[in-house]
Amino acid sequence: MINEIQKKSSLLIIIICVNQPATFLMNLYKKNGIDTSRIYFIDAITQYATGTAPKNVENCIFVSKPSDLTSMGIAVTKTLHKFEGDKSLIFLDSVNAMLIHSSSLDLTKFIHFIISKLRIMNIAGILLAIENGIDPVLFTQLTTFADDIVEFPEEDAG
Repeated sequence: MINEIQKKSSLLIIIICVNQPATFLMNLYKKNGIDTSRIYFIDAITQYATGTAPKNVENCIFVSKPSDLTSMGIAVTKTLHKFEGDKSLIFLDSVNAMLIHSSSLDLTKFIHFIISKLRIMNIAGILLAIENGIDPVLFTQLTTFADDIVEFPEEDAG
């Protein structure tokens, strides 16, 4: 998906990492020919998993843990202000991973905050979520925040 976004636009992509560490994603993207100089990461998993944030990682801000939605919100705000004037897109990976660390109610409030901020700043956002991995009430709330829902068909295993 990141590759397709880069092919079709010159957007700066800001990825909120809750599922995979930023350094892992950077290496994976580079390996697949994705220009990581146009990607900025807000990593909420590395410091939680290792106890410390790595030094000298470019294009990345580390949040102490995925359940610290306040720090994550501050990191998003700082990042958006840092790149104010650039055409940007926020990419949240993923709602399902955030549910491991936060309650549905807290997550709903956080996502509403993020989406409101994006709308005010006229910035696009993509929230990844697996529908059958989310409480139907939460999924319904998320769909009310969204301008559009894109469903990807399940691939045949056989």
